[in-house]
Amino acid sequence: MIPGATTTLGIRTRGSPMESKTPVLLVVLVETSRLRWFVAALGLEGQATPLLRSDVGDLEKYRGLDFDGQVTFLRHRFCGVLQRGCDRLWGRGSKACQFAFVFETPLPEPTGTLTEAVAEHFVQWLLNPPAAVLVSADGFDVPVPRLDRLAGSIDGPLEDLLRSRLGVLLAARADEGQWELSRKKEAV
Repeated sequence: MIPGATTTLGIRTRGSPMESKTPVLLVVLVETSRLRWFVAALGLEGQATPLLRSDVGDLEKYRGLDFDGQVTFLRHRFCGVLQRGCDRLWGRGSKACQFAFVFETPLPEPTGTLTEAVAEHFVQWLLNPPAAVLVSADGFDVPVPRLDRLAGSIDGPLEDLLRSRLGVLLAARADEGQWELSRKKEAV
C-alpha cells in the first residue's frame, strides 16, 4: 500500500512506518460451545488469514468465578488475544483498522448479561482501532450465520466484509493446522 493512499473501503493511510502498514479487520471468533477462540485477519479486499487459536476449554476458568470475576477474567483474556493477534499482523506488514468479536452464542451464565458486560468494556476501552461485538443468532453451525450487534460500531463496508467472509473463517476452523496454537503461560 502506498503511504497516503486510500483503500477501496475508504480507509486512508499516511506516511509513517506504523501508518503505512496494510489495514485489516482483526476478527476474534468465540466458540462458546467449546469455550475456545480463533483470531483471523480479513484483508480489505476479502483475503481471510487464520492467525491464532486456543485449545478447547481455554475460557473454562470464568465458570468458577463470581460475575465481576468472570468479567475481569474474560476482559484480560481477550485483551491478551488481541495483543497476540496484533503481534502476528505486525510481522505480516499489517495492522488492525477495526476489531470485531463474533460470539457463537452468548456466554452461558445465570444472569444472561455476561457477554454484554464484556462487550461494553471493549467498546468503551478500545477506541483506536474501534471494536464491535456481534453474536450469532443461530450459532456457528450454519453456512452464513445471522449476526446481531451487541455493542460498538463498525463502518458499513467493514461490516459487509465481515458478513460476506464470515463463512470462510468459520469453515477454516475445521483445519486446525492453519491456525497457530496459542500456548498458555506456564505457571511459575
